[in-house]
Amino acid sequence: MNQHLLFKRMISRHRRLQPGVFTIALALCAVLLSTNRLLAQSGGNASAAGIVSEKKSGELITGATVTLSKDTTGNQQVTGEKIRGAISNKYGFFSIPGIAPGRYILSIRSIGYQTRRIPITIADGKSVRMDVQLETQDLQQKEIVVEGARERSSTASISRVEIRPEFIQQLPALGGETDIFRALQLLPGVKSVSEISSGLYVRGGSPDQNLTLLDGVIVYNPTHLGGFLSTFNSDAVRDIKLIKGAFPAEYGGRLSSVLDMTMREGTKEKISGSAGVSLINSRLTVEGPINDNATFMLSARRMYLDLMLLAVSNPDSVPRYYFYDFNGKINYKISESDRIFLSGYSGRDVLNGPPADRDKFEIGWGNLTANARWMHIVSPNLFTNFSAIVTDYDFSTFIQSTDNQGVAQSGFKSVSGIRDYVLRAEAQYFPDDDHVVKAGLEGTEHRFRADATSEIRDFGKIDQTPTILKSLDASLYLQDEWKISPLLSTNIGARLYYFQKGNYVRLEPRLSMAYNITDNISLKGAVSTGNQFLHLITRNDIPLPTDVWFPSTTTIKPSESYQGVLGLESYFDDRTYLLTVEGYYKKMKNLLEYKDTVSLSLDVPLETSFTAGDGDAYGLEFFLNKQIGDFTGWLGYTLAWTQRTFPELNGGKPFYPRYDRRHDISVVLIYKLGESWELGATWVYGTGQAFTMATGQYQIDPIRDTHLPSGSFDNYNTRSDYTERNGYRLPPFHKLDLNFTHKFSWFDLPWQFSINIYNAYNHKNTFTQYISTEQVLNPVTNNYEQKVVLKRITLFPFIPTFGLSFKF
Repeated sequence: MNQHLLFKRMISRHRRLQPGVFTIALALCAVLLSTNRLLAQSGGNASAAGIVSEKKSGELITGATVTLSKDTTGNQQVTGEKIRGAISNKYGFFSIPGIAPGRYILSIRSIGYQTRRIPITIADGKSVRMDVQLETQDLQQKEIVVEGARERSSTASISRVEIRPEFIQQLPALGGETDIFRALQLLPGVKSVSEISSGLYVRGGSPDQNLTLLDGVIVYNPTHLGGFLSTFNSDAVRDIKLIKGAFPAEYGGRLSSVLDMTMREGTKEKISGSAGVSLINSRLTVEGPINDNATFMLSARRMYLDLMLLAVSNPDSVPRYYFYDFNGKINYKISESDRIFLSGYSGRDVLNGPPADRDKFEIGWGNLTANARWMHIVSPNLFTNFSAIVTDYDFSTFIQSTDNQGVAQSGFKSVSGIRDYVLRAEAQYFPDDDHVVKAGLEGTEHRFRADATSEIRDFGKIDQTPTILKSLDASLYLQDEWKISPLLSTNIGARLYYFQKGNYVRLEPRLSMAYNITDNISLKGAVSTGNQFLHLITRNDIPLPTDVWFPSTTTIKPSESYQGVLGLESYFDDRTYLLTVEGYYKKMKNLLEYKDTVSLSLDVPLETSFTAGDGDAYGLEFFLNKQIGDFTGWLGYTLAWTQRTFPELNGGKPFYPRYDRRHDISVVLIYKLGESWELGATWVYGTGQAFTMATGQYQIDPIRDTHLPSGSFDNYNTRSDYTERNGYRLPPFHKLDLNFTHKFSWFDLPWQFSINIYNAYNHKNTFTQYISTEQVLNPVTNNYEQKVVLKRITLFPFIPTFGLSFKF
């Protein structure tokens, strides 16, 4: 009864949302609770369940391997035949159902932790609750890595990569600040569009097609301006999981990929933390116990480029830019079966043009998220989560050109944003050893703001009469991780969507399978469909951010995708190395772009400025990974194509988006030089970006200007002829980055000093290029003549930077 009351209170705080979704949510909770009671009354075999956590900090451990073996001797060090197994979920929970009475050994292992073996006794069908704490251990202990990998290889997951934050902190970083997105861009199938972009372009999809989750909450814009850093501080993150395509039914709302990150919960041992200083920003993380049942974690980061620019000789002549991030989380243990988690994130970017500049631009955006989650273990066979979520994103752009008298001549202004109110209920049910059933229900109220105009007279109207759109969506999913046989497993499920704006109903079936050919080789495949009801539209004719999020309507159809993936996974050299080869194909429909002839005005509905088209992407990925020993890292290669076809763009002919990259190579190496020194190195190579390039010039109605030298024409009458849309390729991109890390003790605290070298061999990578004219002296006539020249802009040469951090 109290469980129902608590959930009702969570719902009552969001009365503005339509009540039908919450009635269904309550009904789902009642069904799950009733089902569990019936199972408990039915008797039968027992279950062993519990939560796996780190002994020192109390942090929950995701992906721990739990096995159950017959104890034929009663000796903890001797185990018999393995009969049951499980993997702890993202909340550390595991369940092994269907256990007959007897004596067993429960073995728990995870990468980076010591294996524990615990004797348990099952008597008279009574289930056992066993919470386990693991002690940390050096990652070079091979048996832990190998056994953990063996269990994971039997699941039906594909295109899934998990990276530890500790590994990311060993990689080279510009300015000494490691970044999660920069590390993910080194994986095959994941690309960046330029040196100043930390957005993720996954298997031919754009960044808005990625579902980015932080503690289960959507973050709509996960990057900072300039792309130097993503919005996520690696010190505050515990787990990082990327699914590059064909993701299971528990995820939805996006076309391309899922990035699921979980924040740290705070250590239960004592107040502790870490801090770091680099050339561009500083960070601080503090965590610890509140009391015996509660912990906290707070993390902050601030970029101080704006403060550094005040020291230049003429500070009014340079732009002002800064950003900040805050992360926080509280973990409260109510009982052995109940926990409350409160987590949140706030971040903002601010960019203003030089105060002394006649032309003005002001750009700003920010994310705000909050999640109140109740984790309730109903029984050893049933695990539930209930969440009340708020996420808010706003973006504004102001660009204005003025004449010598200060009169505005042209400009662009946009204000967009999304605020979501979300209620979510999820359950994980373990009926027997061959099935793990997941189900969930989610209701969201979206509040969109989308205004944009190129008419200067309308700038004031945007703030006075904002355009607000509201829409409700609801989704329900059900999936079963089914172990058909010892060699064959599958994940089969579906997700049902309802989107109020346009009254859309969509069913998304999902299927993945894995077949173990041998103990070390497995064949995997997956197919899925997806729909995206929220669209991010960006102007390509303005070299500054102009993002506008817009919902599907009766005229703007939701985007669709159909994906297929087939892969082979193999371990060799005593499972020291992992090799994966995956091929994929993705078909996308109803993608949106601005029209080439767009002229934005508040008098014209914004949706009339969009044009819809289709896209496809396909490729082959190779990934060789070594995780054991002093020398670790990976080699990745991607051969890929992605195209777009819009009837109203490029004459209706297919074209490559800018992030299409035929060949992509990444090499990541980490080498321990000793107890205190470590070397990190990354080398990347990529085919040049697709680019719209001028191929020639011509004159229209040429009028000789007597002030120009002979043979020259007035530039106002000279026009350029261009390739078709993105029909030219910039030169290939490649660079080497290095990181030297020295660990030492100072004032009885562990310190770390890093030397980062960006673009070690100083390769001049082309960021963009254009056609221009120069006055060149003709040695024969001794006159200056205009000459057409190709100019290229490069960004970052050889740059050494430093970073210093410590823990307390």
